Amino acid sequence: MSKNASEKITTLHNDFGIDLTQEGEGDLAVMCNLGEGLYEDGLIKGKEEGKKEGRTEGKLELALELLKDGMSLEKVAKYSKLSLSMIKELAKQNKLI
Repeated sequence: MSKNASEKITTLHNDFGIDLTQEGEGDLAVMCNLGEGLYEDGLIKGKEEGKKEGRTEGKLELALELLKDGMSLEKVAKYSKLSLSMIKELAKQNKLI
């Protein structure tokens, strides 16, 4: 569970016997805010990357079905919006060429 800066200051004092100066307390608050910001940025980037990977997976599934139906590699690349080299690799992996 996440603690705010004042809770961390109390923990430092009670559990470890560390007393911070006012400057140290200010620095701790800044570091807590920085850490939370980095965490939130990471979550946003992770979600964006997950969406991108999901779209690519969907395209690969479509491409594989089109290949199984006998569509040419070039047309599969065109309709799936994947590179021809990716389509060739997909076809090889699934023993379709």
